[in-house]
Formats: sequence, C-alpha cells, structure tokens
Amino acid sequence: MSAQLFDFKPGFNWDSIQSETLELFDLWRKQGRLGFLDLPYNLTLHRDTADLAEMYRRKYDTLFVAGIGGSSLGLRAILSALDDQSGGKVVVVDSPDSRVIKNAVSETAPGNSVIAVVTKSGGTAETLSIFMELRRKLGDDAPVVAITDPVNSQLRELAEKRGWNTLPVPANVGGRFSVLSPVGLFPAAFAGIDTAELIKGAVDVVEDFDANGVRSLAAVVAGAFLSKFKSHPVHVFMPYSDFLYDTALWFAQLWAESLGKRLDMNGNTVATGQTPLACRGPADQHSLVQLFMEGPADKTVTIVTEGEPEDAEPLSGEFADQPAMNYLEGRSPDVLRKAEADATATALSERGLPVSRIHIPDINASYTGQIFMTLEIATVLTGLALGVDPLNQPGVERGKILTYKAMGREGY
Repeated sequence: MSAQLFDFKPGFNWDSIQSETLELFDLWRKQGRLGFLDLPYNLTLHRDTADLAEMYRRKYDTLFVAGIGGSSLGLRAILSALDDQSGGKVVVVDSPDSRVIKNAVSETAPGNSVIAVVTKSGGTAETLSIFMELRRKLGDDAPVVAITDPVNSQLRELAEKRGWNTLPVPANVGGRFSVLSPVGLFPAAFAGIDTAELIKGAVDVVEDFDANGVRSLAAVVAGAFLSKFKSHPVHVFMPYSDFLYDTALWFAQLWAESLGKRLDMNGNTVATGQTPLACRGPADQHSLVQLFMEGPADKTVTIVTEGEPEDAEPLSGEFADQPAMNYLEGRSPDVLRKAEADATATALSERGLPVSRIHIPDINASYTGQIFMTLEIATVLTGLALGVDPLNQPGVERGKILTYKAMGREGY
C-alpha cells in the first residue's frame, strides 16, 4: 500500500511540469548532481550519525550548534516542529553576536555541553566566529563535533589534528539541501527526535515521484508554483501553526537562493526570481494580510494547515453571558485557527490572488520529512524549467570576498 502523503491543492489553473524538465532532472540525478535525493537511502551515514548523537546524549545535557543559513535553518525547522524536550537540549546559535552567544550559554553548567560546528566548506566566517566564541565561553575541554565536507575542508583538517569527531556533508549536497544529512539529523537525534521517521517521510516522497512522475506530489507542487512564478513575483508561504513557522523560513532560503539568478544555464541574462515571504498565521492576518488584500496584486499565497491536535481541549463555559466570547466556548483555539486559515484563503482568492493549500494531518517526523523532500524536489524542477541552475549561488560570493577583505583574511 502506498504511503499517505500530505495534501496539496492549488486553487487556480496551472500547467503540469513538462516532460523535458523531468528528463533533465533525471539526467542530473544520474550524473550524481542531486545528492539530496540519495540522503534517505544512506543507511550507514544515518546509523553513524544517530550512534554519535546517542553517545554524546548519554554524557552531556546540551548541544550547542554553530552554523548559519543552510547549516541552521533546516535544523531550526526540525526542532520547532518536533522537539518535545524528551532528549538533550539543542541550542542553535546562528548569529555572530557576542550578546546572543553570552545569553545562549548563561544557564549552562560547566562540563555539560558539546559543540557542533557546521560548515560544508569549512571556512564560513560567521560560523567559525560563533564557534570560536562558544569555545571561549564553554572552555577548551568541551568536546567538538565538526560537520563538514568529507575531503575539501580546512575544518576537517583541524578536527583530525585535534582529535574531534567528524560527520560528513556529502560533496554533492549543498547547504540549503542538507537538512536530511548530519547537518540536521545529528542535532535532531541528540534532541531525541525520531530521525528514522524523518527519513521514512522523505523516502515516501521520492518513491511517489519515481512511480508517478508528472502526477507525483512533488511535480504537482512544482507545476503549480511555476505557473505563477513570473506573473506574481512574491510568494507568501504562510503556515497557520507556530510549529511550522521555521519551516517557512527554511523554504524562503531554499526558494530564494536556488531560483534568484542573473544568468541562465546558457549564460544569458535573465534576472529571474520570485521573492519568498515567510508569514505566521494567524498573527500576520493582523498585519500583512491588509497589504495582500488591498495592495499590489503581485502575490501568490501558500497556506499551510495541520490537523487538530489530539490533546486539544474545548474552551470553558465561563463566559456564556458575553456575546464577544460565548461563540468560542466548546471549541478549542485550534478550531479558531483552522477557521481563520480557511477564511484568509477564501478572502485572498476572492481578491483574485492565486492561493495554494497544504494540509498536514499531523505535525510528526514522517510528515516533516515529506515537506522537506517535496519542496526540495519541487525547487529543483522549477529551476530546471526556468533554465537556471538551482544548485549554485554565485550572488553570495561577492559579499563573502568583501567581508574577508574587510577582516584582513590572508589572500583577500
């Protein structure tokens, strides 16, 4: 029996991904360029990651993760959605701000912490600055795990000299596609999250894609998103669950960095891109939705909802004599949240904006893995359909070079 996948419904006319795009995707996959598709099947890497996390979780209370961008956003999404505080404490530090780091370590008892430093290249300035400050605050006796490129990384060389444990980010997996590698799974396992279920959810999506092609969940998402990519230059991604807001922020990086490109793959200037905007329902109903309803009609909106939590309880009957409150009694706050999501979707559609709906029956590890893999595949399909390389990010390199120059790094 096929796995149950989350529900996706575009509320507008859209065109399927073309067969030529699927063929190019398949070619890139055969060439080994789409390493994120292989991650769910790398059982040895998963076992090594989980075993190392368990080893540290038995000895230490807290894991500090130094990373930025693709080395932190996916992990934040996992922790926000799934961390029930049953395992070790994971603290993500992704800002080179001494005050932030001071506050992060302020309640940590000496000798109870591990540091994971996460940078694929091994040379990300922000990450290494955070790591160095954590090292100073926590002491040089705090154990370190370096999660980095398996070969070409100065951080790996340093780790080998210092005797630190290491985990690899496969060479063909870019940072923003690395959430299901040790980048996300090592801290998740330390937190006690069921990483096997995360992987299972991702496998379900890949198997659906392989079996159903253009009719698969990932290809349908890609087709719908692509259909409004040029006509609506802003993509609002709006979960009606605070547990999924960090997933919206992860999607924003994935979409922006993969598809915002000056040149196409033939070297022609195309300056293409669609600005993703992570929103938080219902809170942003009371701020940004005013703009969506009455401002420029340049937005496509994806609204994400979840099933009602099993432990949701109805509101009390204390205010039966209050007209502003009595209609809420007997219903949980989650019922109101769903009603607001439906109402916002309807209002935006009536305004003429293209609205898609994603519904996740339950925020669990399996469905979270499905979301990651679906949006990764859809992003690559969209990039290939647009004729741009969804795996590179040349636009960020100039800023890196100027930063190194300003800081006096040798060679810059």
